[in-house]
Amino acid sequence: MVEHFVDYALGPHGRFLSDLYLQYQFPINTVIVAVAVYKLFSGKRKKTAETN
Repeated sequence: MVEHFVDYALGPHGRFLSDLYLQYQFPINTVIVAVAVYKLFSGKRKKTAETN
């Protein structure tokens, strides 16, 4: 269903992006999760350093 929406909404460019994401979804998701974890832990470390 999402694939049909992307095809309709973005046209041929959306189809290209959809195919690219489906082909490389594991590395893309790994990078996104890694950035989120980094942001999560780096934010707590800064607050701890400021309070001490």
